[in-house]
Amino acid sequence: MTLTLTDNSGNSSTCTAIVNVQDNTAPTAICQNATVVLDAAGNGSITTADINNGSSDACGIASLSLDTTTFGCADVGNNTVTLTVTDTNGNVSTCTATVTVQDNTNPTAICQNATVVLDAAGNGSITTADINNGSSDACGIASLSLDTTAFGCSDIGNNTVTLTVTDTNGNVSTCNANVTVQDNTNPNAICQNTTVVLDAAGNGSITTTDIDFGSNDACGIASLALDTTSFNCSNVGNNTVTLTLTDNSGNSSTCTAIVNVQDNTAPTAICQNATVVLDAAGNGSITTTDIDFGSNDACGIASLALDTTSFNCSNVGNNTVTLTVTDTNGNTSTCTANVTVQDNTNPTAICQNTTVVLDAAGNGTITTADINNGSNDACGIASLTLDTTSFDCSNVGNNTVTLTVTDNSGNSSTCTAIVNVQDNTNPTAICQNATVVLDAAGNGSITTTDIDFGSNDACGIASLALDTTSFDCSDIGNNTVTLTVTDTNGNVSTCTANVTVQ
Repeated sequence: MTLTLTDNSGNSSTCTAIVNVQDNTAPTAICQNATVVLDAAGNGSITTADINNGSSDACGIASLSLDTTTFGCADVGNNTVTLTVTDTNGNVSTCTATVTVQDNTNPTAICQNATVVLDAAGNGSITTADINNGSSDACGIASLSLDTTAFGCSDIGNNTVTLTVTDTNGNVSTCNANVTVQDNTNPNAICQNTTVVLDAAGNGSITTTDIDFGSNDACGIASLALDTTSFNCSNVGNNTVTLTLTDNSGNSSTCTAIVNVQDNTAPTAICQNATVVLDAAGNGSITTTDIDFGSNDACGIASLALDTTSFNCSNVGNNTVTLTVTDTNGNTSTCTANVTVQDNTNPTAICQNTTVVLDAAGNGTITTADINNGSNDACGIASLTLDTTSFDCSNVGNNTVTLTVTDNSGNSSTCTAIVNVQDNTNPTAICQNATVVLDAAGNGSITTTDIDFGSNDACGIASLALDTTSFDCSDIGNNTVTLTVTDTNGNVSTCTANVTVQ
């Protein structure tokens, strides 16, 4: 633009200037909420048109943009998005809106048939993994459930089960499958030995009741049968008989029993007490010879057996053991004895040296953990103790301490270690100002006493020293001096003071 200037005599001049016109007003950003329903693949999106609700600017809108436009299964629920509005002159405003993401698609339920073989107790079960054959959902499966998972003998044959598939957003689908229940378990044949005493004619007999000792099958027994039921003199001694057990599904099992004649007398079991001293590893043992004290049988002893032969630290004290005596015809007797287990082995005490740095008050401590370096005992450590745990200034240097290690049986050992006590704390230097009046010869002096104002150290002050003690006419006025304080262990501190020379 041009400016014209005219004076009182009509003379005029002109000049020109640049006027820069600016638009600094931000546009008005107006948002609206939106809803996104995910597709079968679990995806959804929005555009600025879905969120913009009439944003405006006097000079015009240049662009609209969103910080988020695509959504997936992880976004189900409310999501905050920001709309950025830019006008034609670069001014920017923003507003936010809520985008509600919904998953309304049911999962795909796919079933497969399964076979359940009942166990020995007549029970069987399935899990969803047995029936599920790849059920899926874009947003993920939250749960699989079956209306029936447990089966018993009454279910032998075909059974229909329903699989319910629920996705992570509560949508549900179902499918059916056939579960074939089978009983393939042989019955449990349990035999017991028996004795037959021949009659006067030399004859005797048994029934299945004499041999059966609780044979069973979860789904029921159909029949019991023996291969031999009659005996005579030619059978004196041990005879093997076979019991055949058949269940309601046609499965069968057998067991054998001994039919024995004449020897029903149990041996005589006689025990004696024993003592076991554990070795250094905490172990000890006994044999039947240590416990047997003359056990006998008229027909001879076939075997001796102990229920416990090995002992360790957990057995220290009295332990009851049982000796089983078996004769040559299988008759058994037992007796008990007391085995006293002793731990007489001292623990291994292992020490390590350590260093204690005194605190500002001149004190320091240690614990057993500082000295113990892996002390051990096969039967365990009961306690660790030190003869000295506290130190002060009088202990600066090397000190010998003793660690006592006691095991769980009261055995103890000791070892020693060096505790190096150190005073690393500098003394506290405290100064005060002083005045020196020169004598007639123009000389004057101070001592540390004039400057020291209570310097101290927990372990004691060894020396005080000044860098300047003498003054003359050239020093009239203010002078700075340094006091050096050294403690008994060589630690040093300094402070300064003003000496006024008059």
